[in-house]
Amino acid sequence: MLSKIVKPGDQLELTKLNVSAISSEKFSKNIKKKTYFSKIYDIIGKDKLKIAMPMDGTQVIVPTINTRYELSIRTKGGIYHCKGIMIERYKENQLYIMILEIYTGLQKFQRRQHYRLACNLRITYRVLSTVEADLLTDPDALEAFQEAVSEQGYLKGVTLDISGGGMRFTSEQPIEQNASILCKFSISVEGEENSFSVISHLVQSKEMPHRRKQYEHRVRFGHISNRDRETLIRFIFEEERRYRKNKKG
Repeated sequence: MLSKIVKPGDQLELTKLNVSAISSEKFSKNIKKKTYFSKIYDIIGKDKLKIAMPMDGTQVIVPTINTRYELSIRTKGGIYHCKGIMIERYKENQLYIMILEIYTGLQKFQRRQHYRLACNLRITYRVLSTVEADLLTDPDALEAFQEAVSEQGYLKGVTLDISGGGMRFTSEQPIEQNASILCKFSISVEGEENSFSVISHLVQSKEMPHRRKQYEHRVRFGHISNRDRETLIRFIFEEERRYRKNKKG
């Protein structure tokens, strides 16, 4: 039931398919998609959302009846995906409103769906021994380890992109295949600084072409709490929205 997960004020991303709701799925997959941002005003019954009409810069987008959307809704419990059809539109108290009927269940954002955000974050990392990697899966042991080990034991890197499931970063040192790494970085979400210490597993490490003594590493987050993952996804969502807004001017 929508109202148990989605609340008024939640933000959402609308990905529009330029086809009507009666068009075939096979055909719609070949249509170029465009994405807008909006927010939820109310939940109506079991399967309808009352939302603000999306904007393109300063212009209100007025979709036709039966326009189909893929929705990505940011809630306090995480990001959820679903599909909906625009069934009604009107103006209420100087606000442009549209009603979406949700015709699929809500699906929580899964690891395979993680969107990668291109960004340059300064990180520090430490390659762990097998014993350290096994011990530090315990949060208390990880905290004690960080207090005992000086920052001099860490190397420096810069991210190329990041997602809720992992990151790519560069550094001046190669990393052995299948290594476990403790990655530390900070991000700002809604004006609040959030620090991360994540045990990660190296997926690939290679020397960068035309850049002597520079290496690119791809890692998968192995031990990250649901709370930290959702915070990271929220950061990615906000940065992507900020980028789109700035791009539109």
